[in-house]
Formats: sequence, structure tokens, C-alpha cells
Amino acid sequence: MDNYKFTEFGNRLKTLREQCHFKQGELADKIGITRQSMSNYESGKHSPDVNVIVKMADCLGCSTDYLMGLTEHSTYERQAEFDESLLKLSQILCTIPEPLREKWLDIFVGTAEWIEKDLNGDVQFHHSAVTFFLTVMSLIDTCLNAKEKQLQGSYTGQSAQKTNRERISAMLQLRNELNKLDIISYECTENSQLKGDE
Repeated sequence: MDNYKFTEFGNRLKTLREQCHFKQGELADKIGITRQSMSNYESGKHSPDVNVIVKMADCLGCSTDYLMGLTEHSTYERQAEFDESLLKLSQILCTIPEPLREKWLDIFVGTAEWIEKDLNGDVQFHHSAVTFFLTVMSLIDTCLNAKEKQLQGSYTGQSAQKTNRERISAMLQLRNELNKLDIISYECTENSQLKGDE
């Protein structure tokens, strides 16, 4: 393992150990190494050999790749699920015409970067924004289903009433989330402005 990866390996090892509620000595005993060796691995001073890494991963319920910082997915199963989702996303994107595809890619990348920054941990902002987006998608789905039924000639009066109830519910939810976002964003910008004026 390269020297620059020692620290990352140690951090992951310590985090996983604590998540599994093992004391340093307990994990060392399970793996068959000294407590001093475990301490050195977690502090990034030394790197274990392959056999020890395999035992660590087995005890901590993760993949060796994750432990060594080669992936952000803690198990091979999660990596496979992510790869499958990524393939599905790629296939869907390929069906979108070129100009729109670029816009969607920009949205996906921007959203990922936004989540990574975490808006300084403002969970309330995240929740309202995600709820708003999901409600828009639900509204679109409702409208497209209604259009499809109309084309098939199966759009009855009862279907129209149900669709309209769903539409009104979605619109009320959107207004509610917009009001929340307005309040949160106002508080953010107002606070920033006050700090800037000081």
C-alpha cells in the first residue's frame, strides 16, 4: 500500500471498528495481531499485509477494496448495486436527444456537487428541495398517465376526478415547499447580508 494511503486506510479502519463497537484491543485479538500493531495501522504509521487486511474486512463486514480506499462502497454487493444503477442511468440518458441530455447531465452533476457540499449541513434546506423535486416528478407522472389513458380511450369521468385530486394535492404540496424554501432562503440571505453590513 502506498504511503499516502496509510492515513486514509487508518481512518477507515478506525471508523469501521467504532461502528462495529469493537475496542482496539478486541479487534486486534480477533484478527490475531498485537494491540500496538492495531494502533499503528489506525494512526497510519504502518500498513498491514494482505492476510491481515482480509481478516480485518471479514471482521468489520466490509470489502478489502473499501478498507484500502479503492472504492466508496463498503461491500461488493453495494458496489454491484451502484454499477447496475449507473448502467441503467446511462441507458436512460442515451434515449434523450443530445441538447436535452447535456442539460440533464448538468443537473445531475450539479445536484451531486450540491449534496457533497451539504449546504453546511442544512438538512432542512435539503429536505424541502428534495420534496419539491419529487413532487414535480409525481405531478408529471400523473399528467402523462392521464394523457396516455386519453389516447387509449380509457379516460373516464372517474379517472379525471382521481387525476384532478392528485394534481391539486401535488400543487398544494409544491406551494407548501416553495413557501418553506422561500423562508429558508430568505433567512440565509438576510443573515449573510447582515454579516456583510457589519
